[in-house]
Formats: sequence, structure tokens, C-alpha cells
Amino acid sequence: MTPSRTRREEFASPAVTGSVIITAPGIGRIGIETPVRRRQSIALFFISLYLIMPMTMLCWFVTLYCVCMMLTSIGIFVLGYLSYAWLLDNSPISGTRWAFMRNLNLWEHACDYFPVLLVKTAELDPTKNYIMGYHPHGIISCGAMCAFATEGCQTLSLTGSSFSTSIRSMDKDNSSGRGFSALFPGIERRLITLPQNFVTPFLREYLLSMGCCDSSRYTFRQNLNAEEGGRAVVVVVGGAAESMLVKPGQIDLVLSKRMGFVREAILAGASLVPCIAFGETDLYETFDVGEHWIARFQAIVKKVTGMAMPIFKGRSILFRDFGLMPMRRPIVVVVGSPIDPPTLDEEKRKNFKPKFDRATSRPLDDDAELVQAMHKKYVESLQKLYSTHKDSAWNVPGQLRSGSLKIK
Repeated sequence: MTPSRTRREEFASPAVTGSVIITAPGIGRIGIETPVRRRQSIALFFISLYLIMPMTMLCWFVTLYCVCMMLTSIGIFVLGYLSYAWLLDNSPISGTRWAFMRNLNLWEHACDYFPVLLVKTAELDPTKNYIMGYHPHGIISCGAMCAFATEGCQTLSLTGSSFSTSIRSMDKDNSSGRGFSALFPGIERRLITLPQNFVTPFLREYLLSMGCCDSSRYTFRQNLNAEEGGRAVVVVVGGAAESMLVKPGQIDLVLSKRMGFVREAILAGASLVPCIAFGETDLYETFDVGEHWIARFQAIVKKVTGMAMPIFKGRSILFRDFGLMPMRRPIVVVVGSPIDPPTLDEEKRKNFKPKFDRATSRPLDDDAELVQAMHKKYVESLQKLYSTHKDSAWNVPGQLRSGSLKIK
């Protein structure tokens, strides 16, 4: 296995200056960070694999231990909780859980670690509903988590007279105007993730408190049925398959055959909004396994569990040359213009069942042709969004890209 490319120099947050780097034989670079950078690293820990992976194992261990003590009060409590979480609680689908954790000041430090910049290019009418497609997936979609599951990211509006005001929110001493809600008031969003993430006891509560929901079709239908509008579902369209294509400096998307989110938009009468994240694929060094047996093992794991296992390397809070935390490299999430769906009457909506050829994705009926036509508009809008903003002055990762947008 060889790295997909040589190491790029890490980018420092504009809010701070550098840190002291010591090179230790056999260990590599050790970073002694300034207090501000240290706070950013610790904050990011709470949405990194360093927390998610051990917390998953710890939650299952505690649960199994308590179940074994089922005759005690704590065992009975855990059994009651599991019954509620797995059988009664509909929050991962309905999105009714209060997303109180997304407003913590902690996330401002986490977002400034990269930093993350959320860019608005068009207005979103709060009387309408939306499905927002996020591209690319990257390794763990850090940009999606920061931009849509927290209110901590820096913001920039390119619409109307708000441009000069919003750009000042990037100043290190100005914490106002941050987050999705500052750019799109009146829009309540839910970030979609794998259903498996809501099976783990206790950890599921953390995800729900961040406004996350599972990726079933019922989630779309329950969250977008509000007649008063103002609801948005954010889906990382490429999913696990796309994480296997990550190469720093490039954006390779799995999109050509992804029709499900378009179908749900038409059914719900929701507008599609393309979002592209420059820098999402730069956060980890990836390894090309080629025809190695590891590639076959990865394919088996993805087929069985629905989760990908790319081979990657990041950094840690102390060590710079290995770890599971992402690199300090900027992410710019650009939100495009909404694409309105075709209007369906009530009878047509009830009988709307598009059929595609599984092998070629060729439409087999009129409903499928309707989906394909809207999908084509979405792809064209995404490509235009990329071309328009890839070289913008505020788009550092776009300027440093090493390849063009590719859609498979």
C-alpha cells in the first residue's frame, strides 16, 4: 500500500498563530500547541473518531454488563431504556428530538480547528421544504457535521447587501453570525446518517441531541410533511461508496445512479439544494490498496454492514504523523440555489412509483423519467456551483485542488 499523495502542509486557523513542533526519532512530529489551538483540538475530539469509536464499545460494554445484572435496579433500568430506545422511540425517523447540543459554544472551537466556512449563494424560502445534498462524503463527513449539526461554523453570504456584513463574522473576535441558522433563519434542518448509528445505546442520544436522523425513506417523509414549510433534510448522497474514492485535492462523487433522494423530493414537493464542500477530502491521508487482499475485505465489509473501511491516516492531539483526528485544513461548504420539483396532484402523488433498471438505472416508466429529469437538473446545478466558486478568493481549498470534479 502506498499513500495516495505526499503530505500537504497543514493549514493554520486564521484565529491563531503556529505551534512548536518537535521531531522525535521513531515517533515523528510532536506538536506543542498554543492554548487557543489546544482548545480547538479538544473541542474537535467530541465529534471525531477518537470519541465515537471508544464510546461505541464502552456503551455496549456498559449495556451488556447492566443487562447481566438484570435483577438489580440498574439492570431493570437499562432493560427499560433498551425497550424504549429500540421499540418505542421514533425520534431517529421523526426528527422530533430537541437538538439542544448544536448550540454549545464548544462547537465554535471545533469548527475553528479547520476552520469551516459555510457560504450562502442564494436565499432559501422558510415557507418551503428542502432536501440538501452534501458532496463529497470524505472519510467521516467532518464538514457536514460542523456546518449542519452545529451552529459553530463561520459564515459568508454572497446574496444582496449582506455580503459585507457576513464576511466580518469571520473575524476572530466576532462570535456572532455563526452557524446555519444565521444564514438561513426559519429553516430547521436534520442531518441524515446511517441507521446503524442509532442502534448503539446511549450514543444514539448524543446523535439525536445534535439533530441527526437515520437514512430511511420514512425519515424524509415524516420530516418534510410540514405544510407550513421551514424544514430541511441534509443527506450525504455519495455515502459509504464515496468514502472509498477519497484522494486529497480531488472531488470524486458517486451520484449518477443515486435517485432515491430525488424521488423523495418529488414526493414531498421539496426543493433540492446542492451543497459542495471544498477541502472535505483533504483531511486525511488515504492509501491506495490496488488489488491487495485488503480491497476484497473492504468490499465484503461494505456489503455486509453497509459501512466502508477506507485505509487512512490522520493526526492526534499530540502526535502529528498518526492518529484518527482530521488534519488542520480548511473546509468551505458552499450552499447552492434551490431546484423546485415538478408539481404532482394528489392522485399522481399516491401512485408515484418510479421504476429503474437495476443494472443501468434506465427509467422504465413515466415516473422514473420525471425523477431522471430532476436528477439531471441537480447534477448540472452542482457542476455549475463547483465551476463558479472553485477559484474564489475565500475558497482556499478550492484554489489548492489538484484535480477537477468527477461524477460516477
